[in-house]
Amino acid sequence: MSSCTGALLLLNLTGLVMASAAHRNYVSDNMRYAHNYVAHRLNLTKPHIGNDPLFTFIKNNASCLRQHNLSLFNKTLDVYLRMFSIILDDTTTSPLLKPLSGKVQEAVKSNLTELHRKMLELKDLLQGQNPRHHGPRHRSKRENLLSKLDNIQVDDVLNQKKALAELKVFYQAASVCHYHGYVPAADSAHIATAK
Repeated sequence: MSSCTGALLLLNLTGLVMASAAHRNYVSDNMRYAHNYVAHRLNLTKPHIGNDPLFTFIKNNASCLRQHNLSLFNKTLDVYLRMFSIILDDTTTSPLLKPLSGKVQEAVKSNLTELHRKMLELKDLLQGQNPRHHGPRHRSKRENLLSKLDNIQVDDVLNQKKALAELKVFYQAASVCHYHGYVPAADSAHIATAK
């Protein structure tokens, strides 16, 4: 086999591995169950919840390989963690949970605790990552998005519902970027070692 043919074969295999890795589902069965339970009990599938997403940058930037958004993922995780601290506060019943009966409320709270734990684990994973630096055009856009994330009212029940409805999509996007998007382009060794 010629070196040119070998190089083309290697490029094709690398592309296949990267494509399959990007489509891997990082949302565990336990997390999916917890999210589905919460979504059902809190009516997170209603049209008014999903029509205007809270975290639009996830939908608008499907490929973390094109634009690295580590700072946006970390800031969004901060929003989630602030929301969870309000919802799961033991000193008072969250307005989000008040409409639920006692047993259902406890079950939802238990599932929310599991989702909170998964988001904390994701936050720990992303802490060690180094964001890539962008030109001024990307920087101002990112700073605008970061500012919007800072201004989200985390105690607003509708915002809480929207964030919870988007949680699985966010978790998947952040996980894909963590495992496949934050290494120098010349280093393809991460592909073989990714979980």
